[in-house]
Amino acid sequence: MTVAERELPALVIGGGPAGLAAAEVLAGAGVPVLVAEAKPSVARKFLMAGKSGLNLTKDEPFETFLAAYGASAGRLRPMLSAFGPEEARRWAEDLGEALFTGSTGRVFPRAMKASPLLRRWLGRLEAGGVTLATRWRCMGRAGQAWRFATPQGEQRLAARVTVLALGGASWPRLGSDAAWTEWLGEAGVPLAPFEPSNAALRVGWSTHMARHFGAPVKGVALQAGGQPSRGEFVISAQGLEGGGIYALSAALREGAPLVLDLAPDVPLDRLAGRLAAPRGKRSRATHLRKTARLEGAKLALLNEFARPLPEAPE
Repeated sequence: MTVAERELPALVIGGGPAGLAAAEVLAGAGVPVLVAEAKPSVARKFLMAGKSGLNLTKDEPFETFLAAYGASAGRLRPMLSAFGPEEARRWAEDLGEALFTGSTGRVFPRAMKASPLLRRWLGRLEAGGVTLATRWRCMGRAGQAWRFATPQGEQRLAARVTVLALGGASWPRLGSDAAWTEWLGEAGVPLAPFEPSNAALRVGWSTHMARHFGAPVKGVALQAGGQPSRGEFVISAQGLEGGGIYALSAALREGAPLVLDLAPDVPLDRLAGRLAAPRGKRSRATHLRKTARLEGAKLALLNEFARPLPEAPE
């Protein structure tokens, strides 16, 4: 059976935030655009990110923000100069979303979820002439047209401009299934291998840590491969996970050691003076808890990784 082809001015394949943003730019330039999304709804990972507050960006100087991209900073500078932290904030605020900055400089919606922001964004896209087609799974190309499996059967679209916003391989249930690597690879497009990003750090805990699984660790500083991070993380049965760890994924996956500062806001000389004070009849654990103000999960981490503890600061 011959499948008829339709021609479009612009096509965006993938309805995540990147695809929706590309569609908005095209529509803003007066170009009619269709967004084809394989799942029943768009921006599913965006909504999932909102369950933990939706960290949109960071409130910090641009050069500091750029440095977090490590070896890719030079390549990404032009893009981030055009749309960096200030532009991300302005985008959300233009959609009527009130924002706040947390203690680690991360910027969140006051609603602490993604759904209100997404509803307003989709409304603006619709008003701007963007058409969404859900349950349209791309199957690659046939000549100059893109093939889609849809509830109405196979559809073929040819477009003057096509933007691929296909996601990664991190969460198939939400659409990031990397199925596109097969047909792009068959088309001869060179593909870089996937690597862990925003990933947890696996740790083989001692049995003493079991009672701390699920405990959040706040007010700490982390470092790996010379890259600093201020953020929270959670102790899980498998290891450490959370924003503070995710920011260091690139360095950690290359084998850099993780350095934890459990009291980053206390000057080192002051902390050393507290620890050097005579502890009398107090146990070492009590002395640490009282002088360094390390309790619960923080004290457990110290004992897990630094035992035997020295009698005096080193």
